[in-house]
Amino acid sequence: MATRTPLSYRDKDDFGRPKPPSLQADQWRSSLRFRRKRRPIFIIIAVCAILYLFFHSKWWNDGLLLADGPISDHATNPATQPKDSKFGSAPPSHNAVKVDPSMKPTDPNASKFIYNGPIRFLGLYETLAKVQSFNSKLRNRHVVFVAANMNTASILAGVACEMSAAKKNVVHLALVGRNELSIEFFRKANGMNDDGCGVIIHDARPDYASVSTDGRMGLSLKSALKYIREYITPTVFISDTDREDIWFQKSIIQKSKELGITHIKLPHDVSSIPWLQKLDAVSLGAWDKPLIDIVVHADSHSGQLIRLLKSLKNADYFTAPLPRLYIDLNPDTDPTIRKFVNNFNWPSKDRIFVRHRITPRSTSFDKDPTGFVESFYPNSKDSAVLFLAPNIELSPFYYQFLFYSILEYKHSNAQFALDSSLIYGISLDAPLSHVDGKPFDPSAVVPSSASENGNHYQTPYLYAAPTTHATLFFGNHWRLLHLYLAKRLDPAYTEGVDYTIPATLSKSLPQWNKHFLELLTAGGYLMLYPNFDVSDSLVVYHTEVESTVSATTEERGIMRFNNILGYLSGGALPIWTGLPIIGMDGVKTDLDKVLDTAKGYKEKILKYCGGLKKDDGVEDSVNDLFCDGDESIKEKQKLERLDAGRIEREAEKERVVEEEARKLKEEKVKVLQSEKVIREKERRRLDKVQKEQEQRKLGGETAKAEGNRGGRETEPREATNSEKNSAKAVDGRPRIIPHKIVSLDDLENVPVEVNGEQIKPKGN
Repeated sequence: MATRTPLSYRDKDDFGRPKPPSLQADQWRSSLRFRRKRRPIFIIIAVCAILYLFFHSKWWNDGLLLADGPISDHATNPATQPKDSKFGSAPPSHNAVKVDPSMKPTDPNASKFIYNGPIRFLGLYETLAKVQSFNSKLRNRHVVFVAANMNTASILAGVACEMSAAKKNVVHLALVGRNELSIEFFRKANGMNDDGCGVIIHDARPDYASVSTDGRMGLSLKSALKYIREYITPTVFISDTDREDIWFQKSIIQKSKELGITHIKLPHDVSSIPWLQKLDAVSLGAWDKPLIDIVVHADSHSGQLIRLLKSLKNADYFTAPLPRLYIDLNPDTDPTIRKFVNNFNWPSKDRIFVRHRITPRSTSFDKDPTGFVESFYPNSKDSAVLFLAPNIELSPFYYQFLFYSILEYKHSNAQFALDSSLIYGISLDAPLSHVDGKPFDPSAVVPSSASENGNHYQTPYLYAAPTTHATLFFGNHWRLLHLYLAKRLDPAYTEGVDYTIPATLSKSLPQWNKHFLELLTAGGYLMLYPNFDVSDSLVVYHTEVESTVSATTEERGIMRFNNILGYLSGGALPIWTGLPIIGMDGVKTDLDKVLDTAKGYKEKILKYCGGLKKDDGVEDSVNDLFCDGDESIKEKQKLERLDAGRIEREAEKERVVEEEARKLKEEKVKVLQSEKVIREKERRRLDKVQKEQEQRKLGGETAKAEGNRGGRETEPREATNSEKNSAKAVDGRPRIIPHKIVSLDDLENVPVEVNGEQIKPKGN
């Protein structure tokens, strides 16, 4: 009896009974066809998954990153081993690759930096991938310090920890040098294991770093920066290039420029700019944007100008872009000052410009509202002008305060609610007086607060009125002033309009300053003022004669040590909403009241043309501060322009007529001279012909006399014929026989010869 094989569940129906054989075969074939249809789908999915892992993950090659170009494109000169004496006996990193003995040179005097092979980053991907997982939440907040020399890395580690403690940025430190010590040891040696330092350290060193050539190290640095850019999109790279090798300096400058990322070169003494750690990533990214021009208007008695120029030259400009210097001299400037200015070479000969005025400053700037304003015009939105009086002396740290304030209040992401046009400038010192001429005392309005260490914090403040002794104006507001004056001085737009601002103005204010106050009041603009102690100021005034204003103030001293952050609560510039505001009238106020005053002032000056106008949406426009203009005045100006054009055209016609008359006269003179020459030539020719005729006549008479002596009869006739032949004209022209003319009536009786034949007059 045959053995039966147990039926599977596929061979039974729903009631457990065996299926017919034909039905079982059909179902098997159907199942097989379904499996064949699904197989290509599974293959496609698997291939896509492999490709995704290949392009989006580095697990497959342990962070192998390709270089930017062939190694041969870079220099392979032997380098000097950097002196990382502090870490000479440090344990190596677990990512360090053991160097094969064949890579080491046999000659003990030869350079050991000979390896130039492919580049791999064995530890970089691990930290970059962790940051990438939450990068979307921290966009525009990454700051990367880069170091190759380990001693330099230790200095940068301290700065990075301070920046991280400010909690404004996500701070990274990338190690890219030849030293192969472990990251754990570096953290421990620099005190970075504490919770207070949240710096992320990236091991961006290539394999075989200890024996790599300079070219390979430079290429690995460029590749590391490229991958850091791809994973975490930093805003700025910071390095101390003065302490690094040449390959590092060239590579980081070239690659950061190629990637479009700002590179900040730290000064040799990084502690000289302690405010660097207080800035956020966005403001640090604008490090190269401020373009400052310095303008000095010297007067006739500005012997103190030399002191000012020396203080400018001796100031600390760290690694910021240097300003341009414009010196405006009076026509009667002392020769000693001229000689000093001509030999002055700061910041460089191509960045210093000397201008010479035709009229003295005392008669031009105070009365002409355009003279002072036209001395500067911005060429970009990041331009600014610093006006300096010739009788001041600057602190060595004046530029640090300006630069720090510009980056904080014009570019910082932390000041997110600040209108970029609210602050129109930065003063280096408190104003000497209010706009009405009364002495200004900021302590009466902005009292200082005591700190825990006994110092007094003195908060900077915002004030509506400007000063001109040592003041920086932003370019966009100075451009507005140009546009404002162009219409403010045109009667077509100002006829019948009252521009009096709600504050009493001193008569000593220059005319341009009064118009500027009108613009500032209408726009609600404010200026930032420091609030340092009078004995520690950024600016000191030197007056030859004692003034009533200076006599009421304490003796000022200049800031010789960098104490900018020492006067600020929290050791940093505050958020703009925490700055006290002083109105144009010298009374403490708030921003809402300032804007209400601006609105009321605009309603006052525009009531003549129907009230406030809508913003036209045009950047740098002052059209909303003026009416469309008086049509009658416009028509009058149009007629004046037409009259001026008509007069000019008539004058042009007169000039053309005069020119034609002059040319005609010259032509006439030339014709007369030509005729004179012709007559002179004709006279000479006639004289010559007459002389020849006389000679021939004389020769005929001589021949006749000789014939008479010979006794022959025919010779006289021949002589006569010879005489007649000699009298014939050579050129066939009629010749006048010499005859004495008694009167005009005798002209008809004058005998004429033609070709030797005499033509008798009609009367004969």
